[in-house]
Amino acid sequence: MKRAGTLVSLLLSAIVPILAGAVGAMALGACASCQSTVRVAAMPVIAAGFFDGAVADPNSHLLYLADHTDQGVDVVDISTSTPRFVSTVNLGSMPNGLAMAPDQDRLYAGLENGSVAVIDQNSMKVVDTIPLGIQPVDLMDYSQRTHRLYAGNGGGGEVVTIDATTDQVGMRMAAKAPVEQPRYDPADGMVYVSIKMSSKVLRIDPATGSITRTYSFPKCEPSGMAINPSRQLAVLACGSSVGLLNLNTGAQSVTRAVQGGDIVSYDSAADRFVIASPHARSDSAVGVFSGSGEFIGSVPSAPKAHAAVFDAAHGLVYAPSGTGMMSFAPGACAAPPDWLQFAGGMSLFAVPFFGLLLILFLYSRRMGKPRGRGPSRPTYRDLQKEDLEAERERMRALEDGMFGSEP
Repeated sequence: MKRAGTLVSLLLSAIVPILAGAVGAMALGACASCQSTVRVAAMPVIAAGFFDGAVADPNSHLLYLADHTDQGVDVVDISTSTPRFVSTVNLGSMPNGLAMAPDQDRLYAGLENGSVAVIDQNSMKVVDTIPLGIQPVDLMDYSQRTHRLYAGNGGGGEVVTIDATTDQVGMRMAAKAPVEQPRYDPADGMVYVSIKMSSKVLRIDPATGSITRTYSFPKCEPSGMAINPSRQLAVLACGSSVGLLNLNTGAQSVTRAVQGGDIVSYDSAADRFVIASPHARSDSAVGVFSGSGEFIGSVPSAPKAHAAVFDAAHGLVYAPSGTGMMSFAPGACAAPPDWLQFAGGMSLFAVPFFGLLLILFLYSRRMGKPRGRGPSRPTYRDLQKEDLEAERERMRALEDGMFGSEP
């Protein structure tokens, strides 16, 4: 019983630091997520849909969502902080990427059937369809400077230019690999294309169609990409992380503040990057980064949210959810650096391990100490001495009985 009590006391003395470490790790994880309050506006059409691209028009305060389920573009009014569903523009084929041409009052949708649908924003009707080939048209970008639409045709390995003033197909720029996201950079007039299968970003001269630079990004398999032209910074959604690429120097880094993603958008008015990170139900998220690439915050989202947009007028981020449209204002706190987040995650494993070592250490020390303050039990050597002394006394008594005691 005494030994059992000793073991219990050792366990109690070790549990306290273990619990303290675990609580610290949980607190670190909570701080790292930097979550904001999320509001959800119920919309049955959005709740039933599955989405790819998304864009927002700051002038009309309308949000457009590429809805695979309805094979159309869902239109949501975001003129107030409470969004309202307006209508669906039917396209007859699943839409993928979206791009808006505000100077033309046009919205472009890349379709699964290999064409681009042209939607008039005033009438909300399809006014033209531009065939590009047999490959599905995926993500796109529009340049108001060149009045050109840059459409990626996915497995076709091309970025196709379209003149927005005439809806005529122009140059076909060969990327020689399945393309993900083309982005026009007004700072240098180049088109940048993310190549997921080869972990590369290509720089293409739209005047000649030639590849002028290749950025190898071994730590990233880029899908979506957005560019801040004032900093020449590209933010990429990688397989399990977010990549930052300096287009001037080629310097690159990754962060796991958001676990990868699909489509990345940049809002110049708010100077914010927004990344949709669709995974399973428990780990999907929408993350927000500053224009310099610093993590601002993230919130949990639905797996259907492959894209999210920033509304600078209200300072809100919008994305589809399981019951309608979710919105949130990015948190003001910043996450700890990556090394601290890594340390917090490792503490969940390290704390119990070192706790066990602490128990063994304390137990071994306790067993090596004298037990209690009561009389100690005689050792074998003590008993041997006592037996020898008793035998001597017995022999003396025998000698006195036989020979008499000495005077």
